[in-house]
Amino acid sequence: MIVDVGGAVIEVSKAVAADFTDWHDQQFAAVTFADRLLHFPDPRWRCAYLGKGEEKAVFCVCDHRQRVFVIEVIDERTYLNGRFVTGTYFFERRVTGISGVDFDPRALIGLRFTGLIKVRDFVDGYEWARFQWRRDRQSWLDRPLTAVLRLVLGGRYEAYQQRYRDVHERNVLFEVRTRNTSGVPVLARDAAGRVRLVRVGLQPVDLR
Repeated sequence: MIVDVGGAVIEVSKAVAADFTDWHDQQFAAVTFADRLLHFPDPRWRCAYLGKGEEKAVFCVCDHRQRVFVIEVIDERTYLNGRFVTGTYFFERRVTGISGVDFDPRALIGLRFTGLIKVRDFVDGYEWARFQWRRDRQSWLDRPLTAVLRLVLGGRYEAYQQRYRDVHERNVLFEVRTRNTSGVPVLARDAAGRVRLVRVGLQPVDLR
């Protein structure tokens, strides 16, 4: 899998539970937050900001072995248990370096981290609002691709709406999968600019 993590286009693998070691625990224990990114003592670790909502901010992290995973940094004051309902959470930790830290110090009201982090599986994809032919920018091909994918996968999206609350275009992703897995076959460019045949499915990342 080729992804862009913090401006570096690198080949990575999705982390699994067995990849997490005592070294990872040391990094999590010493994590800090500045300039909208998580920072770790190990300079080989990379971080990319994925987005935020009312209760958390979400980051992609690539470790020293090129394993990628996601860290959700929680504001427990507003947390309503929005979860990665069909994926894997590896563990939770409470860390002091981000406790009481504001996501945006200039904002009068907004996210204030309480020290709780949740580490989960990485999802490579795009929001339901718009699938992209290219990783680096939007294209005229995005709209027809999105329309086709919505037509094929719309039944599953509606099933999420019926089962869960607060389902919307930002918290359900078109997940880009390898060509040998299940999903709708699509030609798309990867982060390195190569045209590849991939499979696209749906993955809800923040439902309750």
